[in-house]
Amino acid sequence: MMTATNILSLFRVGFSVLFLWMVSAGNWVNLKNESFGVFDSQGGAGFGIVAVVLGVIMVLISLVLAAEKEFVIKPLAMGGNQILLALGFASFATILSFLIVTHSGAFRELGQVRGVGWGAAGAGLVAYFLPQVVIAGFGFLGPSTSTPLAESDRQKVGFGVLVSGILIMVAPFFEWFKTEEGSWTGYEPGAPRMGFLLLAFGAVMALVGFMRLRPQGLVEPGGRLSLPHLQTIVALSVLFPVIAWLITSAQRDEMSAGIGSWIGLISGIALLGVSVFELTKREVTAS
Repeated sequence: MMTATNILSLFRVGFSVLFLWMVSAGNWVNLKNESFGVFDSQGGAGFGIVAVVLGVIMVLISLVLAAEKEFVIKPLAMGGNQILLALGFASFATILSFLIVTHSGAFRELGQVRGVGWGAAGAGLVAYFLPQVVIAGFGFLGPSTSTPLAESDRQKVGFGVLVSGILIMVAPFFEWFKTEEGSWTGYEPGAPRMGFLLLAFGAVMALVGFMRLRPQGLVEPGGRLSLPHLQTIVALSVLFPVIAWLITSAQRDEMSAGIGSWIGLISGIALLGVSVFELTKREVTAS
């Protein structure tokens, strides 16, 4: 007899497989006279590589969960569902960044891009729904527990999240990419507008860090998600698009990444490091 848990497991596997198939088999970029696929430097490029890696990992984790096998990364206090949720958000952020880059600024002019292909567009839609399916399954996982941080550690974590968030916000103010015709920050007209996505992520994390520095701290989301889990989700949602951008810049001779991209990478790693530090200092339920 099919239970709600079994049905959600099938949906997780189905969405993960569909995402991987779309990013692998579909067109990513349509030019005026031809189309390019996931690994082409004029197509998915770095974003395609990152999306395929994320897709493979999500399929494997979904299959493990469907087989009702325990999957926990104990040092991170994250189980299969929490990891799948983080990777789902990161996948959506990566595809969304690609859609923004492809349709904005001087980057589009480089290849006379007509629009994105069905592979990237469809994968973005699937990646939007996958985290919602994972979250729906949290209600069937039973009660969760967590322990508070020591006051000194809480101050360190709050400060680290605040600084990381500010750095994520300011990274696109620096040179984001350059060509023979000039250079652009991540915010100015002509730039690939993925900088505004980092602005949103950074602003949220800066606010979270500020709130956590207050004496009363910040209330935990509850359920199977703690604050360090949410910080990890945002960190990966920053890191993977930036890594994809850096790989794309390395693949294409006519452009190169600027210092702002590297600041974004470092700030994402810093936020992830703060989250890992917190998870080593307290106990939260992994699932």
